[in-house]
Amino acid sequence: MLYDENERDYDFVKKPKKKNSRTILSIVITAILGLLNFSKLAVIGKLLFTFLKASKFAGTFLTMGLTVVLYAQIYGWLFAVGFVAVIFVHEMGHYSTSKILGLDVSAPTFIPFLGAFIKMKSVPKSVREEAIVAIGGPAAGAFITFVCLWLFLWTTNPYWAGLAYLSALINLFNLLPFGALDGGRISKAISPLIWVIGIAMAIVLIWKLHAYILLLVLVFGIYEVITMYRQKSYTAQYLSVEPSFRLKIGISYLLLIVLFVFLMIYSLDISKTFTDSIYNAR
Repeated sequence: MLYDENERDYDFVKKPKKKNSRTILSIVITAILGLLNFSKLAVIGKLLFTFLKASKFAGTFLTMGLTVVLYAQIYGWLFAVGFVAVIFVHEMGHYSTSKILGLDVSAPTFIPFLGAFIKMKSVPKSVREEAIVAIGGPAAGAFITFVCLWLFLWTTNPYWAGLAYLSALINLFNLLPFGALDGGRISKAISPLIWVIGIAMAIVLIWKLHAYILLLVLVFGIYEVITMYRQKSYTAQYLSVEPSFRLKIGISYLLLIVLFVFLMIYSLDISKTFTDSIYNAR
């Protein structure tokens, strides 16, 4: 195509000016929008921080969020949220029973890859109170496990059956009769001698299943046994409880163990049946 020399010069000079003006305008608009978005995020963040600061559950929400994020990097978001949720319900069972008994306790705090705990600011007056607080966690755990199973039956989504199995497993693990685990606190009200069985079970689980987290339970549990032995007079008074309560807590403890074993087997069974039915339909 033929064109005039002057016309060519005009095109080369004029067009870059047009581009520059558009680029500058777009940068200004982007900057303004960015400042507006940042200011909105800052306001939302400030309100959220104020809410968390005023709430007794600030530490709970923050440690829960951190735990979810860390688990999600390994197992995915769906697993992370469900796993943390069932632990939260378990811990709220402890928290609620503590409040009913009038004990001063902290809100649940999560420790990634270790679990969660509530800090007891006021010590239980007897093994009776300790056992009631301890059994509150698995009782709440049984409730959320049933909820997960109901959601599976309602939605036929295998995720809920898997979460029910996981919830039952976590709670059953916590019922191991030794140390700071729920089972250790409950069985202490029945008879401290049950801890001998718990120690043997913990050693087998560490050896066979490589459940190395139980090493911490063993160390602190053995330290507690030594402490109780050294303070014999106080320990005898602390462990004193009426036979009727021992019977009730003992039956409740055994029923929870049987229930969680059943829920684990049942959740696996219905999940397998559902998967097989889909496979056969294809």
